[in-house]
Amino acid sequence: MIENIRTFPTSPDGEQIASVLKHLTYARIDKWIDTEFNTLGWWFLIALAVVSLTIWWKLVDKRRLLELAFYGFTIMTIVIWLDQVGYELGLWFYPTNLIPVFPPSTSIDYVALPVMYSLVYQQCNSWKSFIIGISLMSGVFSFALEPLLIKFGFYVLVKWSYYYSFPIYILIGVVMKMVIEKIKTQMTKHQGQATR
Repeated sequence: MIENIRTFPTSPDGEQIASVLKHLTYARIDKWIDTEFNTLGWWFLIALAVVSLTIWWKLVDKRRLLELAFYGFTIMTIVIWLDQVGYELGLWFYPTNLIPVFPPSTSIDYVALPVMYSLVYQQCNSWKSFIIGISLMSGVFSFALEPLLIKFGFYVLVKWSYYYSFPIYILIGVVMKMVIEKIKTQMTKHQGQATR
């Protein structure tokens, strides 16, 4: 199977890979300048980022700001990483990008998803309410927003389905809630030991 995906007659060395990546990056920058930058779609992505951050700032519980920001930034990191893997494997791509270099994703990865995840995390304190909230959010993103993004030309599926996204969105939220709760438990435990 690996022989079917080879593009070089022999394994490329680091310099060859760097050269190909450099040319690809320059091509991506040229395309971005010529066809994406300062277009209506690009401005929509800027507006989406600004509106999402504004909504988050107005709704976020400022007493839990560090916890919620950490949750959101961690979600953003995971989403960008997973998005990059899917992009590199040719599962999907984005015709319009905020910036022309790695990672080639949109303000949805950078802002909209982390904002929605952190607001669900903030509002749903019990595991039961969190599972319901994250499932609803995942359903909206998978079956309503992804199709809209495709319809308006912001997202192109190559070898992917909305049905694959749904459990992944849920899993990301659940795993990160578990991690945050473990961190909070450890912090409380060690703060109690420090006051003795």
